Amino acid sequence: MLAAVAFAEPDDSSLLKGLPDAPAAVAGAPVVSPMSAMPEKPRYSKQSGKDLFYFSAEEVAAVPKRFGPMSKEFAAMKYTFDSDVPADIQSQMRDDLAFIGGLQGQGASKLHAQIFGAVDGAAYTRFFESRVKGIGMDDCGNGNAVACVIPFFNPWKMWLTQNYIRFSHPQVSRMMVVFHEARHTEVSHGNYPHASCPEPFRDENGNDMTSIWTGASLAGEPACDKTPFGSYGSSMIMLKNIQKFCSSCTDKVKMDAGLYADDQFGRVTDAKARKQIIDDLYR
Repeated sequence: MLAAVAFAEPDDSSLLKGLPDAPAAVAGAPVVSPMSAMPEKPRYSKQSGKDLFYFSAEEVAAVPKRFGPMSKEFAAMKYTFDSDVPADIQSQMRDDLAFIGGLQGQGASKLHAQIFGAVDGAAYTRFFESRVKGIGMDDCGNGNAVACVIPFFNPWKMWLTQNYIRFSHPQVSRMMVVFHEARHTEVSHGNYPHASCPEPFRDENGNDMTSIWTGASLAGEPACDKTPFGSYGSSMIMLKNIQKFCSSCTDKVKMDAGLYADDQFGRVTDAKARKQIIDDLYR
């Protein structure tokens, strides 16, 4: 069970007004909400801009009330890009997914096996394609955002920003963000919301913890995890396993994967969760 988490309160109490309700579910039968009935652009709580996108407690609570489980027919569909996603962003996303889909590995940690399976491109492709069914463009309410999932608007769609191709971060780090966001599509797990980082928030050397994306302080921000299975936890487990077990990766890819994994591990703040990851990957 997830530990209790704190969220930033939405700045607009009418945030959810005007959005269609999910169709009534027949007992035992999965349903898919009518995506065509959704407003053209999503709405969400105000973003601080200090790190990546986050959603509020109100938004999370709305998801199971509005969406049933994904139907088998919908689950079998491959993701599609909206027509307004620029060609260069589509091309970069396809290249990145092809890169991650082509990885080969030997071995995997227990947590990785539990979340993704083997360190293997086919396993990563299945993970992504079983969760993300649409890719669109939005600013995600934050000039520093790279991508976002807005669960109460459409829990199976990922939104990209222009930063996806503007930020000069390594390819494997973009995939870390993409798989972080894919974790947020999981309605059955409460969309794995972020936890609030502690105040003060310092590393083992007493330095303030800052975002690897923006350089801003993370103290008090909804930018942490209290479980290895959350969005930060699972994506850092993925990258740390790529560093340790990828047999087809270059030394540069493995170095980048380790650097970003270690950084994101700092955002896992619960002592029990940290011990699970340390025992799994750092012994």
